[in-house]
Amino acid sequence: MTKKLRSSCPINYCLEQFGDTWSLVIVRDIVFNGKSTFGDFMDSAEGVSSKLLSNRLGRLVENSILGKQRDAQNGRIFRYSLTPKGKELVPILHAMIVWGAEHGSHNPELLAWAQELRQDPMGANQRKIQALR
Repeated sequence: MTKKLRSSCPINYCLEQFGDTWSLVIVRDIVFNGKSTFGDFMDSAEGVSSKLLSNRLGRLVENSILGKQRDAQNGRIFRYSLTPKGKELVPILHAMIVWGAEHGSHNPELLAWAQELRQDPMGANQRKIQALR
């Protein structure tokens, strides 16, 4: 079932799909922190409530930004991953990281990574992902 949009504005569409804080934190945690389960997301530093997390995961799945599959080893656990539509958000996250680091961060490591993202987005992203493993 498709939800009626408030307007035909592309920015409004984006905000209705993934524009709240928690949805973006979930997408961030999948892309940059390798998280994939409800428990993983609960451990985020921002401290989301389980009710809110459940709501946002459901909405991201409903909007085809995330896919949801049962874990192969433990059928009681669901794993979330980006769909092709969700993967198209990665350049938007890169732009937000660069802008946020340059205008709001006092962390030199984050600022250096943001500058690396500006120069070589795919390379910087791959190095960050490999460093997490």
